[in-house]
Amino acid sequence: MTVNSRQEKGLTIAQLEDQINKINETAFTVKSQCGNGEYQVIKSDLGYICSCPDSMYRGQTCKHAHAVAISVELAKTIKQNVVTIQPVTISDCLFCHSQKLKKSGIRHNKSGDIQRYACLDCKKTFSVNIGFERMKHNPQAITAAMQLYFCGESLRNTMHSLELLGVQVSHQTIWNWIEKYCTLMQDYVEKLKPNV
Repeated sequence: MTVNSRQEKGLTIAQLEDQINKINETAFTVKSQCGNGEYQVIKSDLGYICSCPDSMYRGQTCKHAHAVAISVELAKTIKQNVVTIQPVTISDCLFCHSQKLKKSGIRHNKSGDIQRYACLDCKKTFSVNIGFERMKHNPQAITAAMQLYFCGESLRNTMHSLELLGVQVSHQTIWNWIEKYCTLMQDYVEKLKPNV
């Protein structure tokens, strides 16, 4: 088996679902392609070392090591290309537009902590979540999914890309996000009046 064919088989493994399991930053398990269990792949200073016979006895970089290397590089590329949402700064009250605000605790939810504010004039409290209210996942995961989908990825490929980032969602959930936010954007755009 040549190096190129090992790389090609590694690419095929990396593209399949549930073949690579990340244990930590340096250890992975890769399922055997003939169905005989799985192999341990460890990242070392010399590269990726696998527990399969091809790697152990022949001293070659096997298809499992190539698959892990491809998967890790893909995850790095996705992290670099995904646009993240910057935190929102609040300058005035949502109700009375007074600028006399103070922080009033933190609201905890599944996607993280959201700062609450209290208006000193109207005495109302509020938090701003920029359109992600009642969403289980964090805004970064939602925007990453939409960005990947609108760049041409399929729903399932988008789901697998998010798994590499540590976000577990189904392709149906991604489709629900796309429908929701496309409808919101359409409603917003229809209210705009061009200045001609």
